[in-house]
Amino acid sequence: MKFAAVVVMYHPTSDVLKNIQSFDSLVDKIFVFDNTEAGTAFVSALQENSKIVYFHDHQNAGISYRLNKAAELAIAEGIDWLLMMDQDSHFSEGAFAIYKEGMMAYPQKERVALFSTTPSRDNKVTTNEHSYEHRQLVITSGSFLNLHLFPTIGPFDEALFVDAVDSEYSLRVKTKGWDLIGLKNVYLQHELGTLVRKASLKTLYLVKKEKEIHSPLRCYYIYKNNLYLIDKYQSIADKATMDTLKRGLNLHLKRSFWYSDSPIEVLKNLLAARRDFKLKKMGKLGS
Repeated sequence: MKFAAVVVMYHPTSDVLKNIQSFDSLVDKIFVFDNTEAGTAFVSALQENSKIVYFHDHQNAGISYRLNKAAELAIAEGIDWLLMMDQDSHFSEGAFAIYKEGMMAYPQKERVALFSTTPSRDNKVTTNEHSYEHRQLVITSGSFLNLHLFPTIGPFDEALFVDAVDSEYSLRVKTKGWDLIGLKNVYLQHELGTLVRKASLKTLYLVKKEKEIHSPLRCYYIYKNNLYLIDKYQSIADKATMDTLKRGLNLHLKRSFWYSDSPIEVLKNLLAARRDFKLKKMGKLGS
């Protein structure tokens, strides 16, 4: 079996170098796509790693386009599994080796379109037990993409510039009859949003709560792209999965509105997202 990884960067910090080190020794190649228009200052440090192939074309092409390009390059090189990683995600020491072992030990891995981890902010410890579960939706970061099934399932949907790329692929996997398998015992150190601790109007500003929120611009993409998914899959995906998708959407947007420093901007972006979805203006905002 041959393994590669892909990291899509956008204005990264040098922490990405350490994050890559959490898995680089156990993959054969690493494709790094830089969506930062002006490029990244520490490219030379990245290129000191002989496994890294760095791509930069001076434009922000989003997530799905870059993942498709990575899959195309990996397939051409005979890679079997492609690890997809966010620039700010990493594995704790020894966790990635346990992850690979668990994947390879799964009895029907040829039916698995994506193996996924369990995201955590709290540095939970990965254990040696192999604990599997079927999942309805998975995130891209920390997931292994089965490149033998990729041509059958199809590429990531490039109508989705950023956000919901993973949900769309998950829904398509399930509607085509393949499996999404999570390893409950493998933890990925991953941040879903910005962690804040503050009071909100909901509690009359009397009680501070810790919440993960998203910027007004990310709220635009989250809302528009999930409206697209609901429209695309409502009649063909199972009800439980769609209910899970909708609950997650409502939770993310409500938190971001109530606990944002700029709730009016969040609201404006949500209205713009609904407008652009109705006008079928997908992809990058303003394109």
